Amino acid sequence: MSLKNLHRKLGINHQSGDEFDPIAAFEAEDLPENLNLIPPERFTEPKDNYKQELKLVAEKNASLSAALEHLNPYQLQAIFSDEQKVVLSAMVGSGKTTVLTYKLLYLHFIKGIPLSQMAVLTFTNKAAREIRERILSFYGDKMIPSSQELRYFGTFHSMARQLLKEHPKLQDLGFTPSFSIMDQEAKEDFLHRLILSHELNVKYQNKLDKRLKLYRHEKQILYGNMKYPDDLPQLLQLSREEKQANNLMDFDDLISIVNWLLHRDKSFLPQWIIVDEFQDCNEDQLEFINHLSNKDTSFLAVGDPNQSIYAWRGSTSKILQNYVADSSCCMMRLPLNYRTSSQLLDAAACLLQKDDNNLQATRPEGKKLIIRNHFDDHQEAHYLVQKCRELNQTGTPWEEIALLFRTRQQIGLFETIFTKEGIPCEMLSKTSLREQPALFWLQRIMLAAFHPNDFDSILQVFTSTEFGCLKMGKSLITAYQKFTWEKKFDTKLEAFSAFMKGKHSKQEYHIQLIKALLQLPIYLQKEKMEHDIYSFLSLDLFLKPTSVHYQKNAGEVKNALQELNQFARKNYFGNWLEIYQAAMSQVNLEGHFQINGNIKKENKGVRLLTIHAAKGLEFDYVFLSGANSGIIPLDRKKEGHDYLKEEKRLLFVALTRARNHMEISWHTQSSAWNAQEGPSYFLNSIPSTLVERIDTKTSVIKEPEKQQVAETNDKWQKNMKIKHPKYGEGIILSSNLNEITCNFDKFGKKSFAAAWASIVKI
Repeated sequence: MSLKNLHRKLGINHQSGDEFDPIAAFEAEDLPENLNLIPPERFTEPKDNYKQELKLVAEKNASLSAALEHLNPYQLQAIFSDEQKVVLSAMVGSGKTTVLTYKLLYLHFIKGIPLSQMAVLTFTNKAAREIRERILSFYGDKMIPSSQELRYFGTFHSMARQLLKEHPKLQDLGFTPSFSIMDQEAKEDFLHRLILSHELNVKYQNKLDKRLKLYRHEKQILYGNMKYPDDLPQLLQLSREEKQANNLMDFDDLISIVNWLLHRDKSFLPQWIIVDEFQDCNEDQLEFINHLSNKDTSFLAVGDPNQSIYAWRGSTSKILQNYVADSSCCMMRLPLNYRTSSQLLDAAACLLQKDDNNLQATRPEGKKLIIRNHFDDHQEAHYLVQKCRELNQTGTPWEEIALLFRTRQQIGLFETIFTKEGIPCEMLSKTSLREQPALFWLQRIMLAAFHPNDFDSILQVFTSTEFGCLKMGKSLITAYQKFTWEKKFDTKLEAFSAFMKGKHSKQEYHIQLIKALLQLPIYLQKEKMEHDIYSFLSLDLFLKPTSVHYQKNAGEVKNALQELNQFARKNYFGNWLEIYQAAMSQVNLEGHFQINGNIKKENKGVRLLTIHAAKGLEFDYVFLSGANSGIIPLDRKKEGHDYLKEEKRLLFVALTRARNHMEISWHTQSSAWNAQEGPSYFLNSIPSTLVERIDTKTSVIKEPEKQQVAETNDKWQKNMKIKHPKYGEGIILSSNLNEITCNFDKFGKKSFAAAWASIVKI
């Protein structure tokens, strides 16, 4: 709904001048059309009822019919549709995953489509696993489908991996089906090692991935302030040669190589392709979808144009427009929101440029959106400690409270203060294996054993700061190259074993480890259901039982190996080594070892996460912290209108995470990088009738607390030396009942609310 239409709905005089509205002016300019939106006349409306269809379903599957009876006409329309090509515009909170799951069950049980003839593509492993679990749970006590039948249900990358392993012409490109997958961090290590060992001159090495993509797609070598070309083309050529020689692929290779092969030989053409979060597809993923299709393929794309927030990842705003222009494509919608109370949903709708009333609330009016001004992030953190404690004491579970942030950098202070104050919390952002030393080391161990030409994994096993014996650097690479020069070895792991024996003979435990790694594939080929990899590799020697971290490290490693064993038993098809290799490929794709069964249940605690990480989640209470201008929208001076539109959609995503309570804060004195004075000007799009504005600096400190502040302020004297957890040591310049002003050598003058100042006397 546009701002003008919402004002009309609420009976507000848009020209009254009682509130400044820069977004209204912004949208009044002659801006490019929002190509993500679907014209209302393109939608096919549902029938009044689907009693006949439900009756037919009941005759074949009573359980499915009973489940479908609870759905609304828009949802049933999408499920029962016989159209060959459908784009379903699924508004936030409209039951998208429910519709997608029941569509799959309807196609399978009623239309007779084998699950193995469906390609179901998602963007996250969590979404893929949730769809799988919902389908499997529907079977109850009946025999559930095998993993082989569901092998085409997954992310774009996992689907690409599966098709590459099956493609008859993969080996023509120099790869075998047992190829190893490098995650993003492993890819960076790989490239830096090539630069080091070949003494290449490559600029902007912290932007290598972006530079390589620009060179591949646009042949652009110069970057940033460069005046002359560097050795980037040589690096790209060397990386291609080494990846082929060592049977390695990175995530980008999975999509680009499968597209190349399918373009020449469509080895698999499913009867149905179903794509989740379609609005987030990039050009390579769209090409992948096209290569899986022919004139007989049925296609369902589910997406929400209002949640298109990944332009930085390559998604394109033009994606839906191509289907709008295709007359053979049927456009449907899910407009009914079941999640958010109506006042909050109306507030969120103000952030949309135009939605033609597609987004409709089904819940009662509820509470207004709260916009609260805090002095700084310290004051807000302590306020939220108190608020979360009160909510929990009155019956709200910790996990139903979420704190959202625009950037990861904003989270640290809140996590520290919550932990210090005894509030259970969990930072819900992807923690890489590299941040978990024992698990990262285990990952490298398994990759070195299963892919003995993966030289970077071999190096990381023996140069690990915590568990290795060598120091990574040019001298090590040079020494290895000299030792192996003109010597013949079957694999790099064998070559490194000889190098260790010849040059580092005193490292007995690590020489023993490399011997065990060479023998591990043989050990795993033994016909038995339980493999004790932990004991076989003598990992206790390296995790050090006397270490203070032993219990934690050993526990993590044993749990991870248990996950691999469980995956192998569940998916065993006659070759233990290959199934363990498949398990490690899944670990690399997902970025963690929890690769089995149910979706990982988070610990019970308040959720701390970025807005991007919150997409797809919902909570009773949501607090968006530090929404100053410069943070929302994140200030990037070279970006244009499209970027600002996406930042507005990002704020829309934040507001629609809440079911019942939404609070947005901004800081008088923000410590966030790039933050400007005042709240995000996006918030001025929301009319005052939907908002309650609160100034915490003057409203939350009760009279007894003021007295306590006055007593405390007697201690803060001018020129007193103090210490701050962020700014370090400094001196007090002045203090009063409300504010303490300090000077710090490296940061200059800083002011703090007296009630919340995190300073100590030294």
